[in-house]
Amino acid sequence: MRPVRLGVLFDQHIHEGGGFQQALNAALVVKGLSPDLVEPVFFTSLTENVSILRQLGIDARPLRFSPHQQVVLKARRAINHPSWLILMKRLLGANAFEAFFTRQGIDLLYFLSPTGLAGDLEHLNYITTIWDFCHRDDPEFPEVRLDWEFEVRERFYHRILPKATAVLVDAESSRVHACRRYGLDPERVQVMPFAPAPGTRLSEADYLAGYIDIRKQYALSVPYVFYPAQFWAHKNHVYLLRGLQRLADHFGHRIGAIFAGGNKGNLPHVKEVTARLGLTERVRFAGFVPDNEMPYLYRQSLALVMPSYFGPTNLPPLEAFALGVPVLYPDIAGLREQVGAAALLMDLRDPDSLATHLNDLLSQPELRHRLVTDGHNRLIELDALDRIKILERILRDFHARRATWR
Repeated sequence: MRPVRLGVLFDQHIHEGGGFQQALNAALVVKGLSPDLVEPVFFTSLTENVSILRQLGIDARPLRFSPHQQVVLKARRAINHPSWLILMKRLLGANAFEAFFTRQGIDLLYFLSPTGLAGDLEHLNYITTIWDFCHRDDPEFPEVRLDWEFEVRERFYHRILPKATAVLVDAESSRVHACRRYGLDPERVQVMPFAPAPGTRLSEADYLAGYIDIRKQYALSVPYVFYPAQFWAHKNHVYLLRGLQRLADHFGHRIGAIFAGGNKGNLPHVKEVTARLGLTERVRFAGFVPDNEMPYLYRQSLALVMPSYFGPTNLPPLEAFALGVPVLYPDIAGLREQVGAAALLMDLRDPDSLATHLNDLLSQPELRHRLVTDGHNRLIELDALDRIKILERILRDFHARRATWR
């Protein structure tokens, strides 16, 4: 039996930050699989990704469809009845998206990130990735409620998940939600834990060779905390700002913050709150930060402060663990399980909680040392979960089944 010819689809833009990095991590796991089991072929729906991925050691073929093909694909998505779909196929020909992969001999498609493209597959089997079910966990946020986003996600999950050969999630709590909320068989939902971005695994020699003085670069005269996150409301940048204000008012420490990430609609509000709290001189908005700068932003910070409501897992805590940086993280079910005892947990209802933790870090050097050590050990625990073996089990099972038809 020949190896499974696995189409691996990269659907994230580099400016998506954590989404791009996690898709990249998943692609690198695929490259570690045995060639006796799988023959991977990488694709990307974004032409600009081709050169970026090549620099990262991944040769990806671009997906290209004519305007006419794109219109037909959109029309297909609106059809729910098999008879109408058969008629459309006779009149307009094969599904262009699926035909593209069939011509290249693909047996199984692996979507590295959540995407509705899996809904365009009529015959090909696929593995899909789900990062969270936060529209159900936290439906209050505008990014979940506006433009029928909640309904869009529900349709997506109900349409995509039940037909998948496997559904990959990043935490056990997500596995439970997938099975309970969408009726999935537990055997088809596998936990594939997040891993730090490859760029954060930086040797000391490389760190010194490319050294960047962050406070000088950002004209910042005070120590800072770091928060890399897109400016969505659920990322809760405002909580961090209020915590800095309370830290100064209650404990006399004037520190700053550097935010890295693109605007998803909430940046004007965050800047307005920054000005209202009198923090403009101490807060920097870095926008999109290239990979080579990220380790310096982390390592020269007092701590990673990530007061996000969404989880259950996020990449920045793992990157901070890898780079020896203390982590302050939400005291919320799912998120606190990701970091275990290796972070200081914040009460997101009370900015004084953040202020107190920061004061403890500034006044207790031994606390910082303990958090760095615990973070390193937590990362070792997570790395012990063999991501390659998880994917290998899925592919071996599919390999046996695939031998039963032409």
